[in-house]
Amino acid sequence: MILETLRKGAGRTFGMILMGMLVFSFAIWGIADIFRGYGSQTLIKVGDTEITPQEYSRTQRDVLRAMSSDAGRTLSVQEAREAGLENRVLERLIGGAAVDTHAKSLNLGVSDEALLQGIMKDPAFQDSTGNFNPLALQQALRTLDMSEQGYFASERERNLRRQLLSTVGKTPAASQVFLNALNNYNNETRILRYVIVPATAAGAVPEPTDADLKRFYDNHEAKFTQPEFRKIGVLAVTPESVKDKVNITDDDLKAAFDKEKDKLGVPERRHVQQIAFPDKAAADAAYQKIQSGTDFVALAKELGQSEADIDLGMLKRSEMADATIGDAAFKLEKDKVSEPITGQLGKTVLLRVTAIEPGKVVTFEEAKSDLEKKLLKERAQGAIFDLHDKIEDERAAGTQLSEVAGKFKLSYQVFDQVDRQGKTPDGKVVDLPQKTDLLNAVFATEVGVENDPLDAKDEGLIWYEVLGITPQQLKPLDQVKDEVKKDWSLEEQRTRLAKYTDDLVKQLQSGKTLEDLAKELNTQVLPTEPLKRNGLTVNVLPAAVTQAFALGQGGYGSAPSGVDEGRIVFQVDKVNPAPPLDPPSLDALKRQLKVFVGEDIIGEYFSALQARYGVTINRQALAKLAGGSEEQ
Repeated sequence: MILETLRKGAGRTFGMILMGMLVFSFAIWGIADIFRGYGSQTLIKVGDTEITPQEYSRTQRDVLRAMSSDAGRTLSVQEAREAGLENRVLERLIGGAAVDTHAKSLNLGVSDEALLQGIMKDPAFQDSTGNFNPLALQQALRTLDMSEQGYFASERERNLRRQLLSTVGKTPAASQVFLNALNNYNNETRILRYVIVPATAAGAVPEPTDADLKRFYDNHEAKFTQPEFRKIGVLAVTPESVKDKVNITDDDLKAAFDKEKDKLGVPERRHVQQIAFPDKAAADAAYQKIQSGTDFVALAKELGQSEADIDLGMLKRSEMADATIGDAAFKLEKDKVSEPITGQLGKTVLLRVTAIEPGKVVTFEEAKSDLEKKLLKERAQGAIFDLHDKIEDERAAGTQLSEVAGKFKLSYQVFDQVDRQGKTPDGKVVDLPQKTDLLNAVFATEVGVENDPLDAKDEGLIWYEVLGITPQQLKPLDQVKDEVKKDWSLEEQRTRLAKYTDDLVKQLQSGKTLEDLAKELNTQVLPTEPLKRNGLTVNVLPAAVTQAFALGQGGYGSAPSGVDEGRIVFQVDKVNPAPPLDPPSLDALKRQLKVFVGEDIIGEYFSALQARYGVTINRQALAKLAGGSEEQ
């Protein structure tokens, strides 16, 4: 079947090359064989489907690449972690394994013929005449850092999952009644009139009694509880520690400068806007609109994308995730819209550059210091790991870490009291090497345990030990009495002012006017601009807006103003119904609804599958893998 399919789709030299390549891949390696040799360790198990560390690492690279593409620049692993990299990897792996297990139980699959046809019809692998180009496939595999058999297995898996999920997540069109209600919810506005009530309006707060303070202290124990502190010893072997063992000459630095000079200094930066399209045909149609006078941002809004959605920000060339798109962006004239550009991974976009910040060339003397540090990091590894072996030999012989440091003339630091955030009891931040990783390790061990050193990559190795533990404990009331008094007084002031403004609202509801109230408070009545449900303005914060949308026109309410602990008393002056949606906006809303509802359904589907099949995670192995994965 595979051979017959290829004969029909090829008929040329490139087709014959593909035929040989695919037949060899399927017949010799086989789909299942791509996982052989990975080892038997299971990181995650969903039902009978097992996920290995190698699959985790591969998926992490894929997710990192996707996050970089979404951001419009290459993200570091650390940046991606802060944006939720590990959670996204787990969601993809566990969700995918759950779907695979379900598909297997339903006896579903993708035929070889369908798989091959899909690959041959992929626009990313076609030449200018629309014929399949195996060289394009090979280039994509190199870019993705995947083998042929790995790519075929991935495509089979992806196609099966897509078919199953598209069936599960298929949603009917939303009714006009629902669309109108949603439009009104999103776009109805309200204008408020309000007066500011200062914190002093409710009168002075009396002195608290001892009973008041004791009651407040007992009800807020967490606030007055001292965290656990640890006394730690740290021996960091860094490139600086072995600097005298690394020989770096001026000739070395000049050679490094010649090699790196194009990357040194301040590279040119551009403010890039990008509209992405599902295919080139859609991009071509949009480009024609641009040529006819449609504004770039207006076009994006027609497609359901806000100005924030298309804004990639000020970027260096190296921060563009797709090299082809990056090249085009940095050749584009300011304020000119590019023709449709198809990137290396098949995404088609229109670009506009709205600002250009020229780069700056750096001289050898200016770059010398940084080059020396970089070369030191590169060349120090041998000396560092030589010290590693000597230090470990000493530790194995029972030598204390502080004594080891003295023997090799290294710095051993003792930090007397450090909490999980790296702070001392008086709130000062301690300067620790590899702070986050070191603190996680320190609080995961105990006193007297001999720990493996932390690998700080090109920053060296860090040995650490816990010398003592001060448990978490509630501070005595006498010790924090001033703090308790201050917090009690602030809470009492807020409580009294809230009650005072609630009484003012009742007076307004009984016939008093805002103007009367403003005169009594020696202030003025202030209006707001039309506010949506998610809006806010000076003095009018989300709590007030939420109340306002629960009231009818003419209704009164009160809420914190966010200024000097004051509050506002307001009236809903006018309710403006949402204007009807124009056809492009209505279409965009329909598309968004289909996506949101479909995502909710698929989320419930994933949850049900995971509950049905069960999920087991080797947390210890996952922590090591997630923490130790390097940027690829």
